[in-house]
Amino acid sequence: MGIRRLEHFNIRTERLEATLDFYTRVLLLRDGPRPGNPPRATGAWLYDADDVPVVHVTAFDRNDAQRLAWINDYLGPRDPDSLHGSGAIDHVALLAEGYEDTIARCQALGVPYRERLVAALDLRQIFVTDPNGISIELNYR
Repeated sequence: MGIRRLEHFNIRTERLEATLDFYTRVLLLRDGPRPGNPPRATGAWLYDADDVPVVHVTAFDRNDAQRLAWINDYLGPRDPDSLHGSGAIDHVALLAEGYEDTIARCQALGVPYRERLVAALDLRQIFVTDPNGISIELNYR
């Protein structure tokens, strides 16, 4: 039980096209499908040579209150002015085992957590925040 591997990291950005250009042209990642086929303007998933979506990009426009509200609800609230440098890393996702054990451990330790079900991927998730304010997404397949 526990963590099996790093799964992906997520970047929250106002510069979607420049971000995609960098990761596809410089790092040679491939822009690929996202579950549910959301509009391109909302972001992208970038795949490595093994066809694993290792970088997720979430686009936002600070003038689009509805989109900002959705992102803050889905990923957690963030000040758009803080999203530069390492602050643009929204979360780190880890593949994990022992879903119920993790919930029990969080409860026993008093660690706040959020649960989510992503039906399109048959995936259960637990979100926790580390002492540095880094959001950690634990994925259970």
